[in-house]
Amino acid sequence: MAEGQGRSSGQGVKLLYIRDYLYKHATKEHPKNANDICDYLLTKEIESSPKTIYNDITRLRYDFGVPVEYNASKWGYYITKPEFEPHELRLMVDSIQASKFITQAEARTISQKIVKLADVYTKESLTRNAYVADRVRSMNESVVRDADRLHRAIAENRKIGFRYFHYTPSKENPKQYSKKGDLYIVSPYGLLWDNGNYYLYAYITEKNEFHTFRIDRMERITNPLPEKRDGEAEFKKERITNQAFKVFQQYHGEQANVRIRFINRLADAVIDQFGKEIMLIPTDEKHFTATLPVELSPPFYAWVATFGRGAKILTPQIAIDGMRTFIEKVSDMYKNEG
Repeated sequence: MAEGQGRSSGQGVKLLYIRDYLYKHATKEHPKNANDICDYLLTKEIESSPKTIYNDITRLRYDFGVPVEYNASKWGYYITKPEFEPHELRLMVDSIQASKFITQAEARTISQKIVKLADVYTKESLTRNAYVADRVRSMNESVVRDADRLHRAIAENRKIGFRYFHYTPSKENPKQYSKKGDLYIVSPYGLLWDNGNYYLYAYITEKNEFHTFRIDRMERITNPLPEKRDGEAEFKKERITNQAFKVFQQYHGEQANVRIRFINRLADAVIDQFGKEIMLIPTDEKHFTATLPVELSPPFYAWVATFGRGAKILTPQIAIDGMRTFIEKVSDMYKNEG
């Protein structure tokens, strides 16, 4: 027994060490027997015997709900339900790495914390795969902590303030602040994760409308303000009318059900954007049509233009006109002026 521990506290520490050892080392593929556990406890200066280990395992199982079973064919104990399955941990790490709103340093820090939740066998694969891809990421170091303030404001039904900026090509003034740097005071209603970016969905009282803000472009986010949120009735209306309409890159516009003809190889792209519920209706051997609920905006037209002659808007006329205008404006930029 370690120095300074009484019999009761020593037994409590022993159970904690056994529990920790089982979760970290005793998997279905790698069960551990009583001798293995005794050897581990010796590294913690705790003496034990295989007979007492059996009693300890029984107590952990029935008194503390530890999901441990004995594999008779392999002569060892193992955890039947780990706190996190290996595929769940890999999903969390991959999600962190895919998030553009998190800086590289923050992504590494969070990934390392997730790795600590794994058993020793899964940890090796997570460590090997837990890298930050060479991609454009947020430069805002405080975005994760700032998002927590936004969650609090939503939970407490209160307004919040922040400064908002856009990047510029100027080295001297790389940020241009909206409202001349004055605080936005808004009523936050949701945080949206879209295409690797994090957005705040908030109601602006003076404009009587909702806006989205990139969280990594928000600065000096306040703690929840004393004022209660505005726009509750408008938010309920927005949820009812907008929930079926696809928003591209958080650009809002007029809602429309747009019928588009695609070549068959673009079925994957349509399903990726709109889900499996969208009906794809064959029109001939090479094409199908789909009616897509969208908010008309430049990013939507750009998405359609990505497919070139492989996609054509058929109805409604407002969407056809919008697509034509979008293409003409882009084309005008490349006309030979000489």
